[in-house]
Amino acid sequence: MAEAANVRQNLQNVPSIFEISAAETLDNLIYPALSKIFDYFGLRLDFKLWGNIRVNEELSPLVTWVLQYLYLRKRASSFGESFYGLQRTVTATGALLSRQQQFQSATLLTLLPYIERKLRTRSAQHDNTYAWETQLINLFHIYNASKAAHTFLYLIKYATSHSPLFRALRLTLRYPSEPPKEDKWTYLFLKLLEVLAFFLQFIQWWYSNDQRRKLGGSLQNPEPLKQSQLSQELQQTEPKRGECPICLLVLQTPTACAVSGYVYCWKCIVTHLKQHGSCPITKYAITLEDLVRIYET
Repeated sequence: MAEAANVRQNLQNVPSIFEISAAETLDNLIYPALSKIFDYFGLRLDFKLWGNIRVNEELSPLVTWVLQYLYLRKRASSFGESFYGLQRTVTATGALLSRQQQFQSATLLTLLPYIERKLRTRSAQHDNTYAWETQLINLFHIYNASKAAHTFLYLIKYATSHSPLFRALRLTLRYPSEPPKEDKWTYLFLKLLEVLAFFLQFIQWWYSNDQRRKLGGSLQNPEPLKQSQLSQELQQTEPKRGECPICLLVLQTPTACAVSGYVYCWKCIVTHLKQHGSCPITKYAITLEDLVRIYET
């Protein structure tokens, strides 16, 4: 009877899907915002591990895990969930998280998005990927589909959890019946981090590609190279109209670089981009997202 009462109380005290979605969005902003900050200050792990193996990795995942574990330990909720006043509890009993569940939650909150982001980035930048990478990406597709199904069941109040991970951990989100008990300094520190959430959102907006293009970008389009500025060797190999500046052949699948405006063959510019990460003529840093396919009419 007592267990059934706890389950009913949890079901009546769970938040809406909109609050859960907002909390997840805020959690997903931590990693990219920290990445931008650490990249600006040049903070990375860079050391030789063994033989020719060298570790060159960012600190963002580690700091993200520490932040999430701190919130789970102090408030039984992630950074985003705490910001929206939510709390993780055991579905059957309504009890707070155990130490093992805190560790598992922090690890899953950090590790799964990190692995998915790395796999998608590698898949976009490399033509050939390992079979296990493709299988992992397919597993993430299955997980996202399963999460969508759980969200729908949660929305119609058929399920007690909105996510397959919560179901596997036997947890649910609810409003806390009483405010968390914490000392003054812990409260001030966590409250300061919550205030910084607004800055996380601002950093993510500032560095988003769409917003940078709306603002005109941080780089000005380069002026066309004048004939007098070209070396004699370059003048002899300068492409004619309709030719690719890289292979000097007729353009195949014309693709423009949004940063510089120069047009290349799709295969040529992608191959060059993977090796150098810049426009061949202007040397401006570019990514695959800066390439625009040109369709002739």
